[in-house]
Amino acid sequence: MRTRPQKHKSHSLTKYCKSIPQSLTLILCIFSCMMQASAQNISGYWEGVLHITKQDSLTIGMMIEQRGDSLSVVMDSPNQYYMDIATTARDWHDSVLSWKVADIGASFKGKLSADGQHITGTFQQSGKLPLTFERGHERRVIRRPQTPQPPYPYTEEEIRIREKGGRYSLINGTLTLPAGTPKAVIILLSGSGWQDRDESIMGHKPFRVIADHLTRQGYAVFRYDDYPRAVFAKSTTFDFADGVTMILDSFVCREGLRGLPVGLLGHSEGSLMAEIVAARDPRVSFVITLGGVAQKSTDVLLYQLHAISEADSTLTPNEIDNSVILSARLYQALQKAKNEKEAADILNRTWTQISGRLTPEEQERYGFTPQRKAAVIQQLVSPWFFTFVQFDPKPYIKKMRCPVLAIGGEKDLQVDAAANNALFAKYLKRNPHHRFVSIPGANHLLQPCTTGSPNEYGEIEETMKTEVLEIITDWLGNIL
Repeated sequence: MRTRPQKHKSHSLTKYCKSIPQSLTLILCIFSCMMQASAQNISGYWEGVLHITKQDSLTIGMMIEQRGDSLSVVMDSPNQYYMDIATTARDWHDSVLSWKVADIGASFKGKLSADGQHITGTFQQSGKLPLTFERGHERRVIRRPQTPQPPYPYTEEEIRIREKGGRYSLINGTLTLPAGTPKAVIILLSGSGWQDRDESIMGHKPFRVIADHLTRQGYAVFRYDDYPRAVFAKSTTFDFADGVTMILDSFVCREGLRGLPVGLLGHSEGSLMAEIVAARDPRVSFVITLGGVAQKSTDVLLYQLHAISEADSTLTPNEIDNSVILSARLYQALQKAKNEKEAADILNRTWTQISGRLTPEEQERYGFTPQRKAAVIQQLVSPWFFTFVQFDPKPYIKKMRCPVLAIGGEKDLQVDAAANNALFAKYLKRNPHHRFVSIPGANHLLQPCTTGSPNEYGEIEETMKTEVLEIITDWLGNIL
């Protein structure tokens, strides 16, 4: 990548150069080019606003470091508390800056203004939007005091497990190993949506915090990225559970881990993966769930919709109830389908029936507009959602034989802690080591919170209540 100065022609300078020595002319021209190159240096923090709709906007920042031919660009989304997002395909040429963020399918290309204060261009991610970055903004600092910082009193090792055909690495993660022989091996299983190995969300890294804490307590901990995105998009909860079995196969014969108890710690959907694997694999010695699920998936989805709407929405109580009823109709229609194609047909008819009974204002209010129809149905018939909406964890929980620690937040608006802990207690075979805990004042991430709304996650500095980490280590000490 090469940084080139902007080309200018100065007629007055050219005329003047004719009357002075040639060597001095060369010096002046070189000096002029150096000044132009210096003016083109775009190092620093830039910020702009994406106007997604008339009501919705999103601030985008970029931090640029330019040193000669070297260019570094990281992207920020401060409204969403995502910072230092790595870019690729960076280029700075003839006053035009471009970069991509491959992981989220985003890109930007824009031109520097004559005064060097603005870069105006197009941001692209599932569509094109105009975006102008400008200098002079203060970069937001997000405090996450629990995120571990090196040096660590343990070792880290990168682990790659290839898919069965050996064509690519399906599982890529970090194994943290304490000094001496580990007490057990714990595999961390993340929640729904694509997650990295730290289960990063709004600047928080819950799995890094958990792995650090447990490794300092003498446990080997493995955390890993979800499947490569192209594979992930076609996978279901059962496919993810198969990946956990592959990890077990790898670790039970690994030198230094052979013969150790192996446990699964699953957050949210990760708890379903743990339940599936523990139900069929006696090698699982224990299971820990955080915000774990024992209800049918549709019950969880409708609880989320109602609880989050109550906390955040401008809908009235009656409108919230109607919204839940309408969503339930879509889920019920989806459950009748035998495959994804049939599901799309059924959902199309159901959507038309529902929207036909609503006024245009009600369609907008409840999200049943013609503009949203295709995107919503596409999401509902995706392999993951089509499988998830029909999933009932009950038969898997009833087959589990290992000790279970289920921890939920009393203010969790995504998974009802009281209802799910009650079902865990009901479905599990009796075991004196089972424990079901609800943490007062904690949300789905088990942070200390005010309302429990997901909108608070980024505002809270603490990643996880230390009480949760202490409960986990105390319980492990009692069962191992």
